[in-house]
Amino acid sequence: MGPPFTRVLGLKVASVVLVSLGLGSSCWAQTASYLPDSLRLEVRSAAEAATQWLLGSQREDGGWGSHHSPRPIEIFASAPGSQDAFRVATTGLAVCALLDSPFGGAAKALAVERGLDHLLEHCHVRRQSGIEHYNVWAFGFTLQAFGECLSKGASPGKEGSLRGACNALVERLAGYQSVDGGWGYLSLQGYRTHPPAASSMSFTTATILVGLARVQDAGVEVPDVLIARALESLRRCRMPKGPYSYGELWNRSPQSLINGPAGAACRTPACQLALILHGQAIADSDRNRSLADLLVRYSNLQRAALRRPIPHESWCQISGYFYLYGHAYAAYLLERSPPGLRRRHAPALARAVLACVQPDGSFWDYPLYSYHKPYGTAFALLTLTRILGPGR
Repeated sequence: MGPPFTRVLGLKVASVVLVSLGLGSSCWAQTASYLPDSLRLEVRSAAEAATQWLLGSQREDGGWGSHHSPRPIEIFASAPGSQDAFRVATTGLAVCALLDSPFGGAAKALAVERGLDHLLEHCHVRRQSGIEHYNVWAFGFTLQAFGECLSKGASPGKEGSLRGACNALVERLAGYQSVDGGWGYLSLQGYRTHPPAASSMSFTTATILVGLARVQDAGVEVPDVLIARALESLRRCRMPKGPYSYGELWNRSPQSLINGPAGAACRTPACQLALILHGQAIADSDRNRSLADLLVRYSNLQRAALRRPIPHESWCQISGYFYLYGHAYAAYLLERSPPGLRRRHAPALARAVLACVQPDGSFWDYPLYSYHKPYGTAFALLTLTRILGPGR
């Protein structure tokens, strides 16, 4: 919705949600043992409550989230196209989180089936206009959900439909690949073209690359040129000291706060993970630095942005909607890291996510119509589930 994400253009910028994926949990088999007993119990309780909250908040049509907002001012997301994109992306993320959750039993299985039906019916979202193409988030998170479902064999009766939808979404993504090779969700530089001529965003590109990796794991064919162009764009976004710029347009201002290690702390794990999943080497020292930036060095700056209503109004141009997104991808990155890094960072990751828990069991980091609790809870559940590991 990525969730998506936007930038420094005041109230017009946007955001989204998004991200999620089940990326195997075998590496986390011993992660919970790195936590103090009280923290491990708190993580487990929060994950169970988050699962129940998602089950209780599913709409009658099988989706999650809506355009309703209690706020007089919202981010730039016109109806119907952008709102359709937000709802589909949020639903894909919730399905991924429930697929990974060890809680919920039969009710969870039914919710996943209803969520998949919603995605199959609504995933082919049109862009709202030449400016707004948030639909790339819907494509990315839907692919993640379908890839996870196919890999887990969670809905064998829908396999043919899921594979057909994956093929169609991959083709749609090719049509929205920016001229620089990545993906963005807003064309704010004055260009109104298809495919978009405006700059891509690094985290959008990373999120979609992870989704494409998941469907590739499930046997769905993705054109090599689609992946190669996106990887090259993502590599160009890497700043000399390691963080990833907001997007290719922002490469022109490498010293800006949004491109620094604090401003990029919630983006860098996603970018590193995307490269790793597509065969690129990331040194352990680089992983450690990105995790330490998020969870230790600049953790207070990330928390300072929580729930601020204007995008990028906080220190270092950080937005609250990056928070749970960034920590979910940190969990995925940590999952694929050596034991030493997991031992070092797992407790801080757990505490960072638990800072967003609400009395009703939900999680949220940024007010976004009525999508913020479903996407925030899904991101949190993905993170907490990975911390618990297979042993729960």
